[in-house]
Amino acid sequence: MAKMTISSVDRFVEAFAGQRFFIGIDVHKRSFSVALLRPDGLIKDWTTPADVDSISNRLASLPIHIAAVCYEAGPTGYGLARQLRKKGIKVIVAAPSRIPRPVAATNKTDSLDFIKLTELAASGLIRSIAIPNEREEAFRALARRRHQLTDSLRKVKQRIRSLLLTLRIPEPAGINYWSKSAVSALEILALPVGAAETRNSLLDELKYFVIAQKHVDLCLKKLAPEQDEASRMAAMRSVPGVGRVVATSFAAEIFDPERFRKSGEVTAYLGLAPVISQSGGSKGRARLRPTGQRRPRSLLIEAAWMWKQKDEWACGFYNRILGKHGIPQKAIAALARKLAALLWRLSLSTATA
Repeated sequence: MAKMTISSVDRFVEAFAGQRFFIGIDVHKRSFSVALLRPDGLIKDWTTPADVDSISNRLASLPIHIAAVCYEAGPTGYGLARQLRKKGIKVIVAAPSRIPRPVAATNKTDSLDFIKLTELAASGLIRSIAIPNEREEAFRALARRRHQLTDSLRKVKQRIRSLLLTLRIPEPAGINYWSKSAVSALEILALPVGAAETRNSLLDELKYFVIAQKHVDLCLKKLAPEQDEASRMAAMRSVPGVGRVVATSFAAEIFDPERFRKSGEVTAYLGLAPVISQSGGSKGRARLRPTGQRRPRSLLIEAAWMWKQKDEWACGFYNRILGKHGIPQKAIAALARKLAALLWRLSLSTATA
């Protein structure tokens, strides 16, 4: 792969000044691999250090019209996209799951990747995901951190119970709810040497995650007004069964709700929209395609169960779907889809008020 030389790039574009170019970038931690697609179909590629300011300034200085810069979403975040937008350059950040790929295995190199992105952008076969600003990205990262702590808490609790099961030791009363008395009983439980130290280490881990989760909850509560999310969350919590955790997660993931044109786009974004598979004369079958973040989807399912218990309309809707299909999972998924649409509308009316 060629390294960039300013003179060679300038010579490549000089005869096409002012014309439309498409650019694909393969973004890595330490380097950017760039492909410049000329109107006549020729491609110029080079590598450059992963300096967001440098590459954005270089592209903006070219005497051409950049129709779009395309790169694949990944762990490097959205700093490059935001910087390019500041330069007035259209950016397409492609979701990896939405990039067309060949069915059979083929060669994979950086050069092939960024050339493919360039060609897809030029053909209009690829759409950009939403690009959060720095505040939205930071708030979402904190909300996702709370989900990570919740998962860690669940795992350490499972390890404690697994230890007791392995040693054939009865669990203390109240362990299902992890009450203070149950934790205290665990601390004084007589265990063999080695197992006691294991128990103590696990309990220390449990206490750390509990404290860390409470700290993150306080931070989220403090940041919500600063992110202009407090009014949205208050509106969402007016729905029976929707608490602070669900409202916070929904507000963080569905930032800028105006970007969705209809509720079906929201449910598809959350992985709650059914996908129909039908061929020939067979009857089509619908199933959920789990796209996007898993945690918001699972929280909406849990909230739907609570909504069903507390709201007459929700209970009636659930029973109608259950009576039609006889599958509780399908009925609650349909109710969660309704809940997601409702929360989006509440967010939309609050944001535009």
